Amino acid sequence: MKLRTQFVILVGGITAVPFLVTALTLVAQISLARLREPLPNYEEMRVWMARHIPRVIRNRDTDALLDDRPAGLDVVILDQNEVVTASTIPDLARGTSAAGAALWAYISANADRYHFQIDSTEPRDGGASLVIIKLPRMRPDLARFRTLTIEVVTYSAIALVVFSSLMSFFILRSLNSSIRSLEGATRRIAGGDLDFDLAVKGNDSIASLTRSFESMRQALKEEYARRARFIMGVSHDLRTPLTLIQGYVEAISDGLASEPDAQRKYLSIILDKTRNLEGMVGELIEFVRMETGEWRMTHQEVRARALLTDLARRFAEDALILKRDFGWSVDLSEEATVRMDAGLFTRALENLVGNAIRYTAPDGRIGLEARAVGGEIQLSIRDTGIGIPEEDLTRIFDPFYRGTNSRREQGFGLGLTTVKSIIESHGWSISVSSRVGEGTVFTIRMPLSERMTA
Repeated sequence: MKLRTQFVILVGGITAVPFLVTALTLVAQISLARLREPLPNYEEMRVWMARHIPRVIRNRDTDALLDDRPAGLDVVILDQNEVVTASTIPDLARGTSAAGAALWAYISANADRYHFQIDSTEPRDGGASLVIIKLPRMRPDLARFRTLTIEVVTYSAIALVVFSSLMSFFILRSLNSSIRSLEGATRRIAGGDLDFDLAVKGNDSIASLTRSFESMRQALKEEYARRARFIMGVSHDLRTPLTLIQGYVEAISDGLASEPDAQRKYLSIILDKTRNLEGMVGELIEFVRMETGEWRMTHQEVRARALLTDLARRFAEDALILKRDFGWSVDLSEEATVRMDAGLFTRALENLVGNAIRYTAPDGRIGLEARAVGGEIQLSIRDTGIGIPEEDLTRIFDPFYRGTNSRREQGFGLGLTTVKSIIESHGWSISVSSRVGEGTVFTIRMPLSERMTA
């Protein structure tokens, strides 16, 4: 059953049920009013009198008036001489004459609170008797309460019907509009159209769903744009070395480089471009593996000081060959351990230090510093290089993005993206700060193992 159908049934039920309940209540009240007893508990009293009054008169058994007598019922029996022969009213004791004023005075004094019913009986012995029955009246406040209750229920039901009808109309209209909007957006996305804005109104669950759908549309649009940039970037970056390789091969084939020295030179250039291509393809394959999760990451407890010290010494040798000054400080205890994949972590640091060396002028300074702060290790890699422009800082980790200072470099611009993927796959964080002309600092925060922080 569709959501819309379920909602219509729900709204119909909310609207119809109070109306039906009110109608049934009114019908029941009307029916009961027709069959209502003239006096409270009248039926019970009538049955009791039919069983006990004849017995009292026939057998002169006055004790029968006390046998299971209903509450509120009083009986006075007069003989042919209008003398009280049996009574449950203390003011009209047995032997009192009705010819006097006592009986009628009692009835007059209590007529506002009780009903008095007079009936005659003719027993088999021929002695006729007069029976006076005293019944309590229904209290006026009780009658008013019953009437008020019926009115409150009726008016409340009418108000509920009106309110439910109006609210259901507005809710159904809003829901129908939102569903239609989402349905149209879904069809447009399925058709490949992402260039539209999905309007969001309100703060209800449907609006939240619409906002999530709009976020998905924007993410898809950015992903398609990124894919287009990737294809264009790959095509451009691969075309350049391939064109050069083709040109040198054609030159050798056409005899333009007939001399052995010229051929060796051209072949050396071709080999160099081929290696560039190999590096670019390898970088691309590595990025795809990281993005799709097609790699197995093995986490092990690694002593951070020993690993960072070995890496720092190796980086210092690389920097020395390239005439850069590399300094390092690893202020960690021997027992400090971090759960990691050492191979991936090494690759990330090699990328960061390699960038620092590449963008730092000869005789510039590069530093690696590690220290324990609270329950984590803060690892900083800083340089005194050309720095990163402020407009590039927010995008340097984006795939295929190449900043202002790196657009002439070989590669696809995936190095820092791979670094961030490695860092975040460990549950760590990485941040960057930089000033143009002053240098750049990358900071990695790695939580220590639980046994170290316990």
